[in-house]
Amino acid sequence: MRSIAMPAPGQIRDAVTADARIRLGTWDRLRIVAALDTVALHLTGGHAIFGFGLPLFLILAIALGVSKPEAPPTRRFLSRRSERILMPWLFWSGVLFVGQVWMASRRGQPLFAWLDPRMLLYGPRIHLWFLPFIVVAGLVAHRVHRRFPKAGAPAVLGAVVVAGLCLWIPPQRSFGWPFDQWLFALPAVPLGYALGRGLALAGGLDRFRRAATVGWALFCVVGLAVVAIEPGSRGFLLRTAGGLGLLVVGAWLPARSDGLTRRLAPLMLGVYILHPVVYQWGLKPLFLEAGVHSVRWLRVVVTFPVTMLLVAALRQTPLRRFL
Repeated sequence: MRSIAMPAPGQIRDAVTADARIRLGTWDRLRIVAALDTVALHLTGGHAIFGFGLPLFLILAIALGVSKPEAPPTRRFLSRRSERILMPWLFWSGVLFVGQVWMASRRGQPLFAWLDPRMLLYGPRIHLWFLPFIVVAGLVAHRVHRRFPKAGAPAVLGAVVVAGLCLWIPPQRSFGWPFDQWLFALPAVPLGYALGRGLALAGGLDRFRRAATVGWALFCVVGLAVVAIEPGSRGFLLRTAGGLGLLVVGAWLPARSDGLTRRLAPLMLGVYILHPVVYQWGLKPLFLEAGVHSVRWLRVVVTFPVTMLLVAALRQTPLRRFL
C-alpha cells in the first residue's frame, strides 16, 4: 500500500525511515486476519482470534499516518483522509440508508423509525463507526507529529504509557453507540502514534523489531497495573495487547509479501464495510431456506469469500474510489 493514512485500498508497502526502508508486507496478511476476526464477530457474536482484529486494524490505521520522518501539511493530510476514508463512509452510508428504507418498506414497517440522531456520528449501521473514528484519531496523531516533529524515543515510550492508562476509561460507564466503541478504541490512538513514530525513528528493521517488542512489553506492564486497580479493564487489555502483539510478531516474521496477499489485502476495507449487508440481504435468506442458518461457522466461511469477490468485482468499476 502507498504510505497512507490507513490500511485501506492498496497494499502495505514501505514505511520510510530517515535512513532505511522498512518493508513489512507481513502486516498485509494480518489485515486479512483482522478482517476475518471482525466478520466472525458480526455474524456469529464470537471472535475468530479472540477479538485481536479490530485493535490491530485501528493501531495500524493510525500508525501508517505518522510513519514518515516528516509530517505532511495538515491540509494535504486531511485531503488524503477525505479521499480514502470520508468519501467511502459518506457514499456507503448513503447506499445503506437507501437499503434500510427499502427493507423497512418490504416489511411494512415505518420507513424511518430506525433512524437515530447519533447515526450522524457513525452512519446508518453501527459497524461503520470505525471510519469517522480513524479520521479524528489519525488527525490527533498527525497534529502531535506536526507539533513535535523532533520527538524521539521518550515521546514514543510516553505514548505507550498513556495508552496503557487509557484502559482504565472504558469500564467506568456505558454511553451507548458509538461512544462505547470510541472508548474501546481510545488506546489505539497513542499506540498507533508510538508504532508509527517507531517505524520512522528505528533506522532499520532489526532495531524496529527490538523497539516494538519493548513497547509491547511496556504496554502490558502498564495495562496489568491498571487491571489491578480496575479489574473491568481486563478484557480491554487482552484485546488491545493481543492486536499490538500480532503486529510485533508480524514484524519479526519474514517481511516479504506474496502474490495472493497483494491481491487480497486491498479488498479488506470493502470487506469491513459490506460484509454485514452481503450476509443479511443476500446470504441469510438462502441459509434460512436451506436450513443451515444455525451453523454459525458456515456464515463466516461463506460470507467472507463472497464479500471479497463482490468487492473485487466492484473495484473493476468506477466504485473503486469508494473501496
